Amino acid sequence: MESTEDGMAAESDKQRTGRLSRRGFLAATGTGAAVTLAGCSGGGGGGGGTIKIGGVYLLSGVAEALGAGSAAAARVAVEAINEEGGINGNDVEIQLRDHGNNPQQQMRSLVQEFGADVMLGLTSSGVTLNSGPTIEQLGVPFTLTDIGTPFITEPDTDTYGDYYESDDGQAAGLPNLFRTNSNTSHMTYGIAKFIQDNHAGSGTLSIANMGPDYAYGQQCWEYVQAYLDGLGVDYEVAASEFPELGASNMTPQINSVLNSDPDLVFTSFWAGDTVTFTNQAAEQGLFEQVDDVFDTIGADSTNFEALGDTMPEGVHYSGWYWPGAYGTDADENFIQAYQDAYQDSSEVSVAYPTFTGGSTWAAVQIYKDAIEAVGGTNPDDLISQMEGYTYEDDPRGSTTLDAETHQATANCVIGESSFDTDVPYDGAGQANTQTYSLSRERSLELLDGSGLPPGL
Repeated sequence: MESTEDGMAAESDKQRTGRLSRRGFLAATGTGAAVTLAGCSGGGGGGGGTIKIGGVYLLSGVAEALGAGSAAAARVAVEAINEEGGINGNDVEIQLRDHGNNPQQQMRSLVQEFGADVMLGLTSSGVTLNSGPTIEQLGVPFTLTDIGTPFITEPDTDTYGDYYESDDGQAAGLPNLFRTNSNTSHMTYGIAKFIQDNHAGSGTLSIANMGPDYAYGQQCWEYVQAYLDGLGVDYEVAASEFPELGASNMTPQINSVLNSDPDLVFTSFWAGDTVTFTNQAAEQGLFEQVDDVFDTIGADSTNFEALGDTMPEGVHYSGWYWPGAYGTDADENFIQAYQDAYQDSSEVSVAYPTFTGGSTWAAVQIYKDAIEAVGGTNPDDLISQMEGYTYEDDPRGSTTLDAETHQATANCVIGESSFDTDVPYDGAGQANTQTYSLSRERSLELLDGSGLPPGL
């Protein structure tokens, strides 16, 4: 039985057994049997009783803060729905669990025993990919709010190979799985585009990489290079270092990067690793010796609060969401609801939404809209309703779930770290934020020749 950390580092250890296509699954068992396995009869939401939402996140170990932020946003969303009368007059109940050592068992228990009509999660791309067969067999809609890997929303098995059928397959899209956060493909494009717009054009750029030594860090580095190539940025790789996930000492890798004398440093740290890297890089003087430092999903209130005045100003950390970056009433309403719920609570370290907050809030609200639209919780009806659905009141602006890939069109955000921002904690915030959108067509054009799927 693997530990939480081992599960996150095992993305390349693919689970290839037990996967059935939805068509094959329904053909083998019949629609009624599939719904029974899903633990729902399609009656909830139409006046038949409580709507149940299940969620599985990492709530302990290396990613505890990340999972806790998602869980907090999910609870706030459910509370807001219940305060407004529920869904079709029915109360909504949510049960959230830790991945633990057996995330697939937690999923099965939530659907088959708790009776979850719909599911939320997860916090690890490796867990997500390895759980694909379980998610598909359970049958209920499952919306990802925290997952980076583009593979899980890539349906084109002809071009990229089936992840579950071949050793080099990269397409792992599932018929009942959706995602509301922008993914690694989108996020690294945003950073590459920022580099093109703000640093390129005056000679060859020297770029160094640092990231966690598992598939997420390696994948981020592959994608950002592919997008830099596609955008025609003139650059060379100065160094590339991968400290282990959860490393307490990154000084050797930071010194290697410093010795390579780069112009820019690209990183793919998150949660505690962002804090460790930033603290130790500051001690080594890295931020004074380079022109800019990027981090894919390091822009998070929990990280900035933990770093305090150690966080350097003027570097560009990014994320899937930053409170107040979008100028929408929906974002202001979400922030207010979150602060009202957690202002005096010990459940979160900071009463301010984390970088997964927007995607998690949106996922719950999309379920509400879908259940109301179809008048119940029948999985097939909900999936059909969600495919191509546009959620107008997303905090990040109007967002559409692509009808084929099930990936949301949500923008990612890059900001400039600053202490001149209005945040409810002692630490830096994000100023001069910029949001980036990316279509599948544009991604395919830029990634041409790389062999990497867009997942958009």
